[in-house]
Amino acid sequence: MELAFTLDTHGTCVGQLRDELLPLEESAVSWEFPYTIFVVFRVLPDSYERRTSRRFDSRDGTLYLDISLSYEQYGRMSKHEQREALGIHLYSYLSESVAKYNKYADKKAQEQLLDLVRQWMLAHHWLQGKLHQARILLSQETGLHEVSRKLQMPLEEVEYIFLRMNDYEPTGIHPDNLY
Repeated sequence: MELAFTLDTHGTCVGQLRDELLPLEESAVSWEFPYTIFVVFRVLPDSYERRTSRRFDSRDGTLYLDISLSYEQYGRMSKHEQREALGIHLYSYLSESVAKYNKYADKKAQEQLLDLVRQWMLAHHWLQGKLHQARILLSQETGLHEVSRKLQMPLEEVEYIFLRMNDYEPTGIHPDNLY
């Protein structure tokens, strides 16, 4: 099958994260699925009021997913936060979309595809990655230094996660997005 990702963005890490999805595209070539899935990530200002959408083109057997993300929101996130948020959003929307077009792929094919995508995303920290694990440990009152050591994460990043868990909402652009 063909699973492809492209983007329309600037000023966030989503372009770098899209590059991280290239191995998923390559893996999908060997998977059995009855149609192509083409995903575009659009990180745009909220003022554009662009909505996430999907459509299935039965002529070329392609499901098009157009995922709109808030520039204002993603600009304040670290690269790891963006990966986590994008992973959750992508997997959820993919699951919902594949189920919607069940006339083109039966339940078994859908489940197999979603399982393969989920396994890849888990293995590459797109779902339940280090941020997720750090939040669990911090919510269990594990010390910042111990979380840093256990997950092999910089202490500054663990501190940032802790602050975010305690209602710290950054107002400026996160340094990961400045390049």
